[in-house]
Amino acid sequence: MHRFTHGRLSVAYRESGSGPAILMLHNGGTSSTIWRNQLDALSDRRHAVALDLPGFGESPRVTPPPDLREMVELVAAFIEAHGLAPVMLVGNCMGSNIAAGVATADPDRVAAMLLVNPLTEATFSSGGLGVFHRMGKVAARPTRLLRSAVRRLPMVRPAAVEAVRFQLGDRGRAADLHHDPELVACATRADQLPALIDVLDDMGAYGTRDIEEVPPGVPTRIVWGAQNRVLSRRKGTHLGQLVHAERTDVLAGCGHLPMLEDPEALTALIVELAEAAGHTPLNQAGVSSGRQR
Repeated sequence: MHRFTHGRLSVAYRESGSGPAILMLHNGGTSSTIWRNQLDALSDRRHAVALDLPGFGESPRVTPPPDLREMVELVAAFIEAHGLAPVMLVGNCMGSNIAAGVATADPDRVAAMLLVNPLTEATFSSGGLGVFHRMGKVAARPTRLLRSAVRRLPMVRPAAVEAVRFQLGDRGRAADLHHDPELVACATRADQLPALIDVLDDMGAYGTRDIEEVPPGVPTRIVWGAQNRVLSRRKGTHLGQLVHAERTDVLAGCGHLPMLEDPEALTALIVELAEAAGHTPLNQAGVSSGRQR
């Protein structure tokens, strides 16, 4: 793992390959480990990079925690510091929201976006964990006290296994991913649950994606796991118009982690969008044939 520091935030990242860059951003319940299959599969044709966002994986949590704006600024700074632009962004859940924020702030940085299971206030509130957000609107003080108490709770292994299982569809459970050592290790890290609660506290900011339009011109597609219990696909139908998505794909048998549950299908969608957007490997003359600005 490598390290990158921007202001008060220090993040870990893993990378593979060379060529046009694809930057992958994970969801709140995991880390960059969810992209391990894509890092391997793309390494012969792309520079694939996966971040551990602050508080997740090997990246430390800071106090006060970064809000969505800081996360977007961090990713933009990472892209700039590593010369990745124009970069293809692939995000899962909160990673999708951050990716869209980068594209909104500076679309010239972004060659294409694949938004997997996009997290917004609407999709979360109507998902299987939405009650933990909705209760804050009717009982603010008890909710703050409850979240403060939860931050101090240790995540024991049996609970971690169930937390991972909840994110999976039939394919993931059949593959026994809820016992995957790296996914369980994510869930049992001391910083992981507090960092997840930090995201929940900032859910109103993630709701901006429910109403804010991404500037047109960035080739974008959306992917949902058909059996996602964390977020509501039905409540995300409006997002296609807001991000000017060319299409929406639904992966059968997958839940919240299709990049692990059906890695070949998700990788194929990444490659297909990259090629359609002209975000292609270096040609024989050593000149990138990526989308011109």
